[in-house]
Amino acid sequence: MCCVIQTPAQGAELASPLIPVKIISCGGGGWKDGQVQEPCLLVNPKDTNKLILFYAGMTLGDGVGCHGKAWANVSEPFNWHEDNHNPLLQNDPHLAWEGGSLRLDSVLYNDALDEYWVYYTGGYGDSVNLATCPAGPDGYSAVTTAHFKRYEGNPILTPKGQGRDDGNCVSQGAVFRERGRWYMFYSYRNDKILPGIRLATATDGKHWTKVPGPDLLSAAPEQRYLEWHQVYKIDNRYLLLYEGYNGGVRWGADLAVSTNLTNGWKKLRVDLFDQTKWQNYSNETLFHVATPAIYRIGNRWRLYFQAAPAGEYTSQHWNLWGLDCDDVVRQLPIYQAN
Repeated sequence: MCCVIQTPAQGAELASPLIPVKIISCGGGGWKDGQVQEPCLLVNPKDTNKLILFYAGMTLGDGVGCHGKAWANVSEPFNWHEDNHNPLLQNDPHLAWEGGSLRLDSVLYNDALDEYWVYYTGGYGDSVNLATCPAGPDGYSAVTTAHFKRYEGNPILTPKGQGRDDGNCVSQGAVFRERGRWYMFYSYRNDKILPGIRLATATDGKHWTKVPGPDLLSAAPEQRYLEWHQVYKIDNRYLLLYEGYNGGVRWGADLAVSTNLTNGWKKLRVDLFDQTKWQNYSNETLFHVATPAIYRIGNRWRLYFQAAPAGEYTSQHWNLWGLDCDDVVRQLPIYQAN
């Protein structure tokens, strides 16, 4: 029996069109006036017919950020209902490691404790932190501001700590659990801006040790920066989905694969998620695509991301979108056929 790795031919046409759907809009003059971003989605652990989405928002201009939540039915994964009590977790100006903004890195359900574990980046402190919240009887209603608890050992990943000097910033900690071990894939800044992705490991999700050696992925030559990212396992291989500032022109969703979490990561073509080929692309809505994450819902792969018009991305409005990308994912060199 032999293993055949299936990969799409260069320029191959997909079987069905890629049609993005806007799912959550920024604006309103409040906590998400500038952008909504960083979609972290889970199947509700208490009701597998429903989904829960954690996401971040940011005001326009000053970059103050908070977290919110929404829900959807599994049968309607692009029809989201924002919670009336948003935002949930707001930055604490008295904490040096939170500063003005809370980014959202990863959300995991810790079944042993019946809790959601929320990993987030705090600016201006530029470190990774942890907050927990009981899932509650229905997996959604108890996820409130009053029930969130910041880990007393925050920050859990710092630029100079945990056995490695990463410069002046560590951020976007994508957390993955396997066989009793925790892996955090993180971005950093030193004399360069977001030049690559590095790794830390833990046995409890709280006390981390950085792994020495070269970056798992580097921005050069096709990207200028590598930032937000998520990690998945498909069959016996791993997929890293990340945002890259491709060619120094536009943000896009990029991918890398490996048979090992700790090494051997290889980038795939940067045009696999080329937003300019999507059916309703325009420079006014989807020029930049960032904070991409894929999830398998109803036996199909869906991509969730934020997008913005052309121009200087730091001053643009960003909305959250969803996309059925099953055809793209199933043609990646990660699925196996016997």
